[in-house]
Amino acid sequence: MLNRILGSVLALSFFLGAAPVPPSASEIHSIVSALSETTGFKRARPVRVEIVSRDGWKAWIDAQIQENVKPEEIRADELALKKFGFIPRDYDLRAATVDLLGEQAAAVYDHRKKRLLLVDGASDVMGEIVLVHELAHALGDQNFDLTRFLDGPKSDEARLARLAVAEGQATWLMLDAQLKKAGMSLESNPAAIAMMASAGSNLAAGMFPVFETAPLYMRETLMFPYAAGVAFQQAAIGRLGKRAFTEVMRRPPATAREILHPEVWLSGWKPEKSPLMAFPGQNDYKITTEGAVGELDWRILIEQYTGAEEARALAPAWRGGSFDLLETASRDRAILRFSSVWADDGASRKFMRLYQRVLAGKLPGHAPSGAGEDELRGSSSEGAYLIRRRGRLVQGIEGMAVRGQGTKP
Repeated sequence: MLNRILGSVLALSFFLGAAPVPPSASEIHSIVSALSETTGFKRARPVRVEIVSRDGWKAWIDAQIQENVKPEEIRADELALKKFGFIPRDYDLRAATVDLLGEQAAAVYDHRKKRLLLVDGASDVMGEIVLVHELAHALGDQNFDLTRFLDGPKSDEARLARLAVAEGQATWLMLDAQLKKAGMSLESNPAAIAMMASAGSNLAAGMFPVFETAPLYMRETLMFPYAAGVAFQQAAIGRLGKRAFTEVMRRPPATAREILHPEVWLSGWKPEKSPLMAFPGQNDYKITTEGAVGELDWRILIEQYTGAEEARALAPAWRGGSFDLLETASRDRAILRFSSVWADDGASRKFMRLYQRVLAGKLPGHAPSGAGEDELRGSSSEGAYLIRRRGRLVQGIEGMAVRGQGTKP
């Protein structure tokens, strides 16, 4: 599931710095020519570059949210994330996202207005690195129409995967350009990705206090397109060579799982269908939002409440998943439904064991009434829950009304 606020602003941004002065036309031409030679993409037109202040950057973030995400969509995303347990019950998703992105000196290729925005105030060295990253986006846009590429899919999983493709490719080209100055390349030295990523993490340590104190979900989904995306691009190049730059754009993955496991994308795998459980009185509710719950989502949620080791061991066994959030007409009760398909019975049983701990950690007033490898029952101050396992399929409902319980969302 993709936070639509983050997705609307994150697209084609780079978060470690920007050029303090506008680059010259010759500098842009030189960089774009080198990128064209590496990727095989053709340069169609000059790239418009604008410098904005830090205040101007925050204003741009706010404008993107207003123009591309409806207030009802923000409310729906926030409520869904709270019901899953990704963010605290008192979390203001819109304000927190603006703070999270606004604290970071950034650059962005605005694919809707076909311009490159650079934030004033960084070093010349960092500016050069960022310029390569953003011009890679501009060149990609001239060949594949990034607005259609990024905004086209209806699936939130597919939009996240495509964002990782775009950011991963630009990050790969940025790192490769730096290595070429030393007479090397990522294609011939793939281990350099891990070393350069580690160096970047050390460089950024302590620079972004809002990021460092944000919920795990916000931090992981912000970094996923860059970190997982560049590894995906490297794997595609390893298998397809130079053709990979075009192939990932023409046949992009549709899930985060394919980004995390490029061999799955190369195999042509598709996620399995995962039906949701019906419940009594369902006709009294309307769907507020719906979408996919993928491997990355479950990994983050399970890590948040049980630990990274168990989460990272189970998550790759994900094979399909969906959710919806339903509310009454008066919005006095919200019900979360989810389902997930796992690789085998062992994985689905392990999920049930771990999800018990998730429920205990996220539900206020948690009171279990039944726990086994095939069914979890209980209640909280938000309503009753029922989680059922049938072979590889797990289905859940949370927030159902309990007799004698007041209505709470």
